[in-house]
Amino acid sequence: MSRDLTGKWSGIFNYPHTNPPTAFEADIADLGGSIVGTIHEPDLHSVPPGALIAAAIDGHRDGASVRFSKFYDDRGTEGYGDMVVYAGVLSDDGCEISGRWDIPGVWSGSFLMIRPATEPVAVEETAEATRDGSA
Repeated sequence: MSRDLTGKWSGIFNYPHTNPPTAFEADIADLGGSIVGTIHEPDLHSVPPGALIAAAIDGHRDGASVRFSKFYDDRGTEGYGDMVVYAGVLSDDGCEISGRWDIPGVWSGSFLMIRPATEPVAVEETAEATRDGSA
């Protein structure tokens, strides 16, 4: 299993009460367990609807445990001043993170992030070429 979180992730976070779930896209760099990146999500306050907002993430991965904080870009993100803390668990195949998000003292909900499975083709091709004597 690859525990490296580097790559593009698609996710959804759920609000408490009756607010609808919100989709997001994340681009993560895993630097030996330290994770940084960006999240893009719909701006729920934009008029007309459809604008996206960006947030930076900073955190860490320790085995299957993943924790990061999300900080919204302060330019043009009216109503998005709170830091959001995410805590989740990486699936055994390394393609899913599920857990809880929390704005301390305000509210919280669940989240899920997924990415496509990676194919170990290059390693298998290299091993086969070595056995055949062609490498």
